[in-house]
Amino acid sequence: MNVQLVSSKLDGSPHRIWRTAVCTRDPWAFCIPPGGLVEDADGRVWSSDYPVVALFWPGCCAQVFVLLRQTDTAYYCNLIAPPVYDPCARTIQFADLDLDVWVSEEGVNVLDEDEFEAHKANYPGALVRRVLRTKAELVHLAARRAGPFSLAAAARWRAAVR
Repeated sequence: MNVQLVSSKLDGSPHRIWRTAVCTRDPWAFCIPPGGLVEDADGRVWSSDYPVVALFWPGCCAQVFVLLRQTDTAYYCNLIAPPVYDPCARTIQFADLDLDVWVSEEGVNVLDEDEFEAHKANYPGALVRRVLRTKAELVHLAARRAGPFSLAAAARWRAAVR
C-alpha cells in the first residue's frame, strides 16, 4: 500500500509532501523509491536517485530518513510534533519544527537551530522541552551508531528495499 507523507508547519501551513511512500512490514516505516516525487510548499518538485526509508514512532518528536545512497548511508532527522496516521486519506501527517539532525560518515550535526530559536516562542513549552530532549537522544544514538543509526539497521533496510 502507498501513503503520502505530509509535512506542515505547526501553524498548519504547508511544508512538504512525499507523494510516494510504500508501506513496509514494519509499522511506521515507509520506503520512498528512487525517483519518488517530493513537493515543497513553494512548488519545487524533486526526488532522490536512491531509496530512502522514512521512520516514524507514534508519540515521538522525531522522524528519521535513512538515505540509502550508493556508497554509504546517511540520515536526515526532523524534529516534529508527533505523527498522525489518517487511514481515510492514506497519509502520515506531521508538523516540522525546524530543528534537524544530519548524520553521515563525517559525524553528527545539528541544523537550523537558529530557525528553531526564532520560532519556539510560538510552540507550546512542553513540546519545546520534548523536542530538545529528543534532539539530545538522537545525537547520542547517532554518535554511538545505535538504534536506527546502527550498521545492522542500515544493512537490514538495504536488504529490504532491494
